[in-house]
Amino acid sequence: MNKKTILLNQMAANHNEPNWFVPIDRALQGLTIEQAREKPGDSNSIWEIVNHLIFWNERYLQRFKGNSPHQKVESNDETFENKNGQDWEAAKDQLFAILTDWATVLKDAEGSIFEISAHEDRHDPWYSVLAHINIHNAYHIGQIVEIRKSKGNWDSSKGVH
Repeated sequence: MNKKTILLNQMAANHNEPNWFVPIDRALQGLTIEQAREKPGDSNSIWEIVNHLIFWNERYLQRFKGNSPHQKVESNDETFENKNGQDWEAAKDQLFAILTDWATVLKDAEGSIFEISAHEDRHDPWYSVLAHINIHNAYHIGQIVEIRKSKGNWDSSKGVH
């Protein structure tokens, strides 16, 4: 199996293909606005986590497409904010669209791009950066499921008992 296939499989598992863990589409399924806003103690809400996933996935997707990121980030904390003022359904739709776009762009990518550096100031090949994006997404998906379980609004028939 080549790097592209592995990365595509990981992205699908994170997005909408149940595998070893619950994908984001199931993790967010049936979640109300109120539940998405609810903060578990001093942690981020699910909606804030979705904003964070939108920010980083979109930023690297644009970079992968050859576009420079326009927005400067002073602190990672900023990436959890709803800077677009979008509603909950729009936030979910945006995340799913970005993940779909990632899959399309990767399918169409030449294999050689995975060896090229994703950053101008250091050598981090795209295959490594994309693997870390997938790990990052999986981490936050697990966090969302755990928040839902702790709040009593997780349907275990979607996976993870």
